[in-house]
Amino acid sequence: MFRALALAALFAAVPASSAGLHAGEAPKVVASVEFLGNSGHTVTDHRGTTYIVGWWSFFEPKIYIEKYRGVYPLYFVGQNMRFKVTLANVAEKGSKPFNVVIEADNNVLETDGSSGQEIGPRQSWTVKDLRPGQTVTKEFSIYIDPGDDLPSGLDVTKVRIRHDNSGANPDAALIKESIAVWCPPDQDVSEAAGF
Repeated sequence: MFRALALAALFAAVPASSAGLHAGEAPKVVASVEFLGNSGHTVTDHRGTTYIVGWWSFFEPKIYIEKYRGVYPLYFVGQNMRFKVTLANVAEKGSKPFNVVIEADNNVLETDGSSGQEIGPRQSWTVKDLRPGQTVTKEFSIYIDPGDDLPSGLDVTKVRIRHDNSGANPDAALIKESIAVWCPPDQDVSEAAGF
């Protein structure tokens, strides 16, 4: 049986209207996710999900909604999935700097596109005074626990960028939310593939 966690270059921003009171700042902040050191890739299409490592592959008839069909980086359980988030303030010169918090939440991706079971704790990073024209990068990693009871298929990392404030409602400070998809097979499949 496969467990596939998911994080790839599917990086879809939430519309500005849902970005709290900071919709005007959403276009001024650009974020991207880059995956590091993956072992293979996972392909999802209208037929199902295929896990590929070198010459070895395995097919599972698990079909995701069209939005999540594509090619995603694959990582094995029992290892760390590493990724980096790059954040840039692309505002015109003279604009004020931003104090922002980057949060990364990791969940199983259900075939209907909703978030399922949590995978590891939330990770966060605060950037003080992100000035116009400035770019900063932070590396994260998630340990893929072979003992967790994760279902097979894709998983998502949701990256939220929000103002650093102490308000009671974090959604009111939301600037942007993006989703990245990735995937690894479970321990039995890892061993069959020679890992």
